[in-house]
Amino acid sequence: MKKAAFILMFLVLSASLGLAQPDSLKPKQMKGEKMAENEVTIKWLGHSMFFLSWDDKVKMVTDPFDKSVGYAIPDISADIVLVSHRHFDHDNVKAVKGKPEVIEGVGEKTVKGVKIKGIAAAHDEKGGALRGKDIVFVWELGGMRFAHLGDLGVMLNESQTKEIGAIDVLFVPVGGFFTIDAVVATQVVSALNPKVVIPMHYKTAVMGPSFPISGVDEFLKGKKNVQKVGKNSIAFTKEKLPKEITIFVLDYK
Repeated sequence: MKKAAFILMFLVLSASLGLAQPDSLKPKQMKGEKMAENEVTIKWLGHSMFFLSWDDKVKMVTDPFDKSVGYAIPDISADIVLVSHRHFDHDNVKAVKGKPEVIEGVGEKTVKGVKIKGIAAAHDEKGGALRGKDIVFVWELGGMRFAHLGDLGVMLNESQTKEIGAIDVLFVPVGGFFTIDAVVATQVVSALNPKVVIPMHYKTAVMGPSFPISGVDEFLKGKKNVQKVGKNSIAFTKEKLPKEITIFVLDYK
């Protein structure tokens, strides 16, 4: 009892004087416990495929590709797979383990407490007549709103922008040819005004010649607040989002 009383008195005195607490008296992190609550980890697996993990409660995958794209097929499992459209570089659902629920098409659905909305868009400038339809997915994890634009092929109209709403993290194609290019992608970012921009669907060294698209540098040219992460993953919480639009370029490794 005397020891407990002494510790309590010491802590009160330390707080009042602004003194640092010794490590032995600080709350200790349990093994495997995350200090940051509602943290969402984003891992780029290549092309338009991302793996998102929310405090290990929910695991999501977007637009899984097949081996012909050039990237290695990742060994992952998930609860949810989002498929923006049925092209080989976006719909290889069988590559994802764990019997995930596959979400595609327009409308709203809730899986494992995650509300997901699919919004109609076009893969080309002729309303989908050339390459078909595209779905923009919007969802919330860890108090943050995410949007994945799939193979968006034309600038969003006012109705689509309004339906997408306020976005914290935006996955946007930038490579052109099959999707919007760097110029239109810049216009989309301006219209949606997210906190975080993660470019996708651009040419990299591992991709084959069947993808006549541009690299990411075309999109980055002349922009401020660009951070090259230096690895293939990054984590965010609502409280630590950047104040201004910031582009995060993930590495494929």
